[in-house]
Amino acid sequence: MRKKSWSFLCLVFFYCLPAIAGDARAKWIDATQLKLKLPPGFYVSASTQFYFVDGSLPLAQNTPINLPVISVQGAYAWLSTAHIKKSNIDSLIRKPLKVVITANNRTLLDSTSVQYAGLLDSSYFYEGDDLGANCESHCDVKLWAPTAQNVRLHLFRTSTDEVPAAILEGDRLDQGVWHFPLSRSYENYFYLYEVTSFQPLTNKIETYLVTDPYSKSLSINGEKSQLVSLTSSNTTPQGWESLQKPALNSLNDSIIYELHLRDFSANENSIPPDYRGTYLAFTFERASGVQHLKDLADAGLTHVHLLPFNDFGSVNERKSEWDNYQGPSSNLQEPQSLIGGMRTSDPFNWGYDPVHYLTPEGSYAVDADGASRVKEVREMVAAINNIGLRVVQDVVLNHTYQGGAEPYSVFDKIVPLYYYRVDEEGRTFKSSCCNDTASEHRMMEKLMIDSVLHWARTYKLDGFRFDLMSFHSRGTMARIRDAVRGLTLQNDGVDGSKILLYGEGWSFGSFFDSNPKEAMTIENSYGTEYGFFNDRLRDAVRGGTTSAAEKSDQGFATGLYFDFNEEPANRNTPIYLEDQRGKLLHLGDVIKVGLAGNIAEFEFKEHLGHTIRANDLKFRGAPVAFANEALETINYVSAHDGYGLWDAVQAKAPFNNYNRTPSIASSEERRRMHQLALSIPMLGQGLPFIESGTELLRSKNGDQDSYDSGDFFNRIDWKGTTNYWGAGLPPAWKNLNDWAFWQPRLMAPEMKVSAAQIQRTKEYFKGLLRVRQSSPLFKLNTSEAIAQHLSFIDNETSAEPGLIAMLLKNDSEALLVLFNASREARTFSNAKLRYNWKLHPLFDEAVDPLLSQVVLQPSQRLVQIPGRTTVILQLLNNANRNY
Repeated sequence: MRKKSWSFLCLVFFYCLPAIAGDARAKWIDATQLKLKLPPGFYVSASTQFYFVDGSLPLAQNTPINLPVISVQGAYAWLSTAHIKKSNIDSLIRKPLKVVITANNRTLLDSTSVQYAGLLDSSYFYEGDDLGANCESHCDVKLWAPTAQNVRLHLFRTSTDEVPAAILEGDRLDQGVWHFPLSRSYENYFYLYEVTSFQPLTNKIETYLVTDPYSKSLSINGEKSQLVSLTSSNTTPQGWESLQKPALNSLNDSIIYELHLRDFSANENSIPPDYRGTYLAFTFERASGVQHLKDLADAGLTHVHLLPFNDFGSVNERKSEWDNYQGPSSNLQEPQSLIGGMRTSDPFNWGYDPVHYLTPEGSYAVDADGASRVKEVREMVAAINNIGLRVVQDVVLNHTYQGGAEPYSVFDKIVPLYYYRVDEEGRTFKSSCCNDTASEHRMMEKLMIDSVLHWARTYKLDGFRFDLMSFHSRGTMARIRDAVRGLTLQNDGVDGSKILLYGEGWSFGSFFDSNPKEAMTIENSYGTEYGFFNDRLRDAVRGGTTSAAEKSDQGFATGLYFDFNEEPANRNTPIYLEDQRGKLLHLGDVIKVGLAGNIAEFEFKEHLGHTIRANDLKFRGAPVAFANEALETINYVSAHDGYGLWDAVQAKAPFNNYNRTPSIASSEERRRMHQLALSIPMLGQGLPFIESGTELLRSKNGDQDSYDSGDFFNRIDWKGTTNYWGAGLPPAWKNLNDWAFWQPRLMAPEMKVSAAQIQRTKEYFKGLLRVRQSSPLFKLNTSEAIAQHLSFIDNETSAEPGLIAMLLKNDSEALLVLFNASREARTFSNAKLRYNWKLHPLFDEAVDPLLSQVVLQPSQRLVQIPGRTTVILQLLNNANRNY
């Protein structure tokens, strides 16, 4: 009955083909087999036939190629292509190929286009390292486009020329590579590919003029690619080849500082206007931002992590067309309103919307048109290195800004339905936000590897932070790691063993949904040698998550139990004090695991008195620990996503709480919460990660997602005179529902901080930097070393909420780190305090005046710890001490 019903509904005679744009239910798996998703309810009978046909021709003029049935499994038919010769395959993939189903060789029952990814991976993978334009001894251009019917190269003398100086025919080599050998005289010319191919997305033969996915230089707004030499004076600053990297004994010495390029200098009056918000802003040695970074580097900071600066699509690179609002304002609503009106024409975006992976973004360049941007990035890297810091690039390989036939699309115009992850009907997944790339396809994975190696070699970068790694497999990320680790100073100009690799491992997305055990997630991170952002420690310290719905939920450092804020939106904090006490004790356990580097095998006594392995402790239903070594843990309390740390404290500290006196926590109380939270990732095993400006109490005025909020809400005052709190209500397009929450806080004088408070916080952070870099005890890596040298002694008898005492020891030194989350001073007693402990000389009352109130009583074996304070005690020459 199903067969008859389908034949009746789809009765189309064999002289025409239905044209359904975007329908591609046939997957050519490899040279021998094809998988076809059958129409709903379709029944395959003995009379059912499957064929390849040329969709551009009437079927009467076709020579159908029979596709024998291998098997039928549910809604899928597996068809054989093993009988088709390689030369015929090469011809078929360049046609408007269709798979048709007929009954009795007469009635057309179904027609669909073909997805080629599996076949291209098995038969057309290109191993060469010469894709794109290379212009050293001579110019050479290669494009991988195996399904293209033809590719021509358009060459332009200048970026603005509309008529090409030459149009060249390409030679199609093996593996579908189109080759254009050129003389060196074409160096600095611009170019476009003219690609003609069948486009399943439109069901037509399309011809596109498109840039090179391997572009190394671009014209303004990525309108044309450019032929450049990466060793010429156009791209290479003086002294580049002899650039010396700041010393880094081990990756475990790394302390990372996350920074956006415009945040760094767009508000910098000491830099000429044309250079603000650019790569070259870092070359102004006397600028306050440069001086600030140098100050932090001198104290022990090692790396600056720059948000994406490869070519992205959300900012117009023509600066003459920019609108920009930087104040002043007459009321709290005005700034966000004016910024909202210019979101598409202002210069600000975080840049997580890539177009070309190998080329620097032009909106950050003084000269965005051509090779200058290459040179300017190198000058930036050299300037940052010369003040003592290494450079990490934030890379976004899981999606592109646009796809299909959209203006900023590149991949789909060259090899349709290959570079993106598509569903069974050929529709692109967009679970990342935009078009999800298909890193499981070999040439997409190769592009990822090639791009990372290009940035490492060409720009001498010192690390890569990968966005949404769960969109890729562990295997793909391992191959990137191995390629990076294989780089050497002798062969590549960089030491791959000193390059940081870390990123996000959140469990979601189009790859994770179908491959949860293979995806590069936190849960699958063990032994990968990548660092993963530790959201467990972050949320235990701050409270809640980064969601605005949990903005007032309290954590270890923000008043849980000791200073309940009574906020109606405090969804995850129990009302009753005893329950809050239990939750705080549990959060203390979570933080201890983070302080121990989130090592899965680490054993410790949790607050109920049981000795457990760290990966047996659960937080939000998942294991807390995930790491094989400390380098696999990135400990942090804020990043560009969500609220900055100061705004989180502003949301969580008591406000109009009438059960306490005074009803609003003072700015100094809030600052101490902030300071306590900041100290925890800085003093743990693993790599500390700090959002720029956190040490200056930076505020975005309650903006939960400032990716498109302009310079106004993202600015930093490097001189520390203000943190801009109270400058305006956060932008309505992300925060309108929270205005009632933020407005009274933004207006409250008690919540403003002084320049003196900002300066104290900065000095406190520098103290943390110095302490961390002073001792190998903060840089343990292996589970064996951490088990031998680190222990927690605060609950040897019974646990106290809001108190953590971490003991670190080796043959020459012992350190006792105490975190007190209580508002009040408290006394801690332990037999190990009978020795002659002293305040750490790098972390005493000169760093935090309240440390003058620390009382040590060796005879009583106790220490008094001030409220909301981190204390570091030191004991030298303890080789014979029995701990």
